[in-house]
Amino acid sequence: MPRRPDLDALRGLLLVLMTLTHLPTRLNAYTSQPFGFVSAAEGFVFLSAFLVGGTHVKAWDAPGKLWRGLRRRALKVYAHHVGLLCFAFTFIGAVGWLTHRPAVLNLLDFFHQEPLTALLSSLVLLYCPPLLDILPLYVVLLFLTPLVLTAARHAGWGKVVCLSALVWLWAQLGLKRELYGVLGAVSWLPMKVDHSGAFDLFAWQFLWVLGVWRGSLRARAAGIPAPPPRLQWVLAWGVVVVFLLARYEVPGFQWLTSWPVLLDKWTLAPLRLVNFLALALLADRGAPLVYRWLRPRVLELLGSASLPVFSAHLVLCLLSLALINESEAPLDSLEEVAVLVVTFAGMVVVALHHQRRAAPLTG
Repeated sequence: MPRRPDLDALRGLLLVLMTLTHLPTRLNAYTSQPFGFVSAAEGFVFLSAFLVGGTHVKAWDAPGKLWRGLRRRALKVYAHHVGLLCFAFTFIGAVGWLTHRPAVLNLLDFFHQEPLTALLSSLVLLYCPPLLDILPLYVVLLFLTPLVLTAARHAGWGKVVCLSALVWLWAQLGLKRELYGVLGAVSWLPMKVDHSGAFDLFAWQFLWVLGVWRGSLRARAAGIPAPPPRLQWVLAWGVVVVFLLARYEVPGFQWLTSWPVLLDKWTLAPLRLVNFLALALLADRGAPLVYRWLRPRVLELLGSASLPVFSAHLVLCLLSLALINESEAPLDSLEEVAVLVVTFAGMVVVALHHQRRAAPLTG
């Protein structure tokens, strides 16, 4: 599948939203879920899976090449994760301990209690501190993707998606917590389920499988895909508008938030999934049009170097948590602007460096 600059720009936008959400400024109250009950994480995971499915669909007939390519990508993501762990456990952990920053102490509470156990278990993806729990999700999903593609080739996508949906449904009923309880009873686990990361792998794998499925189908399709049926388009708009009004607590739509368990982010709850799929349908048709209109080159630059930029944003966010003491006094406007400028300038520098390194390979 040829590289699509509109999708790079969309990934760049999602990276910006993630960064604004993670930074200790007043903007995070508005950027965590600006388009409804959907965060940047859902879009980033689905879009990554979409690109993985489209990129590796031609390797179906060469299983060895498929496994090597995805294993190489998974190991690269794992290397970034280990680097972030080392930074968090050394510099950030030391600063948090010496300055008694509540944000850092809460972030690395298990590490401060059991440093050796936390270090070893984090390397095997059992311990995932907050903010550092999405890359482990990627590593596992990338390693599982060859199995997904191989199963889809032999059994068809219908069976694969149905099986994935059943696992997602089981996750809604507490599969992850039950599994940790069983493993804790029959073996030795170094930490509790609460230390395993906020993202429920058994739920989020469904979003990944959907993305790989749609990406592989799009790559195999000849020409421009047909637009969705008019009824589907109208329903998607209706769903997005209703969830958006409920998200901003417009009178008459607050009933939708009466069931928070159905909107839970970490288990990718049913109503949240419906909201995302409707929004994704609209974005699929609208992203190329918006890109041609705006030409957001900076977003495209950030999105084309998504992994190093994502890692850089985490480093900068961790630094802000360690160096800024919000518990004493909130940042004033000038300080918030300085944090934002330094953070996004750093991300752009990383993206430019990645672009220069990649240029000889593509030139």
